[in-house]
Amino acid sequence: MVLHSRKKKKQNKKTKSSCVFGKGHYPGGSGRFRDQDQVHDDMKMPDLFKPGKLPMDEDLPGMGQFYCIACARFFKDAEVLKGHERSKLHKKKLKKAKEEPHTQRDAEAAIGLSTE
Repeated sequence: MVLHSRKKKKQNKKTKSSCVFGKGHYPGGSGRFRDQDQVHDDMKMPDLFKPGKLPMDEDLPGMGQFYCIACARFFKDAEVLKGHERSKLHKKKLKKAKEEPHTQRDAEAAIGLSTE
């Protein structure tokens, strides 16, 4: 008679990646992810988000200096940021961020309300 023992399930062990979420905010934010219209507005002023222009924050990866505007993420260093910019996820978010965001007027027109 053979007794079968249960196999233990493998636990998912998350490893730290070099790309760290910056909680979707730029310094002074509330910690929630930025909405698409906010990202679209940030894309109009990219010079404000260059390394050296952002305030130093030791709680953020890379002291808060390496920021991807389209994805609203901070990175450890410039090399990791450049690798991220070649990723499929970044390219999708960049394309979406360049589109004009919907407005309240668009929503009202879609349901047939007067837009006068």
